[in-house]
Amino acid sequence: MNIHHVEITSATPPLTFTATVPLCILRGRHSDLVLDWMRELIGDFDTPSHPDRVDSGRFVIHAEVEIDHKHYKVCYIRNAEDTGEHRLAVNFETNSIHFSEDDTREFMAKCSERHRHNRNVLRNTVDIAPGDDDRPLFLYDSFDRLDEAIDITPVLDKLASLGRQVFIAVCQGYPTITHDKVQMVQL
Repeated sequence: MNIHHVEITSATPPLTFTATVPLCILRGRHSDLVLDWMRELIGDFDTPSHPDRVDSGRFVIHAEVEIDHKHYKVCYIRNAEDTGEHRLAVNFETNSIHFSEDDTREFMAKCSERHRHNRNVLRNTVDIAPGDDDRPLFLYDSFDRLDEAIDITPVLDKLASLGRQVFIAVCQGYPTITHDKVQMVQL
């Protein structure tokens, strides 16, 4: 599973990015919240800090997600009209409100079958062992806690070698990282 393109519209400034390399570092005030939203998009609702904490959790994500070599163009609306009312649809017809019900069911089933555990979410650590989970990894509070004098290149190399997409949340003041497998996204 890979998340290729993300567009988020919410009370926070809009965010658009295309993940071009295995490691994507989101830097900014709400970077952890963006990870929460991306996890919800792929069916992972087990977030310790509630996504309703900003603008009552109302947001829209348009994303391109690849699962089992099939591409899905996903629209996810959270708290659409009332709190708790979420809507998800996949592969809309061009310039239309019509979407593929079959692809939507298939996308949701594939996400559901992969959500067996939360081993794709790491907090305060970067210690991950290879496994059969193909979902992206989401790292919270891991890099912010490292001393800036520590060379993180071996950690980045290890994460890139896992063969999985990795999204990392860091604070606004986190230094820019230069590495051929890292993309920095400023929120």
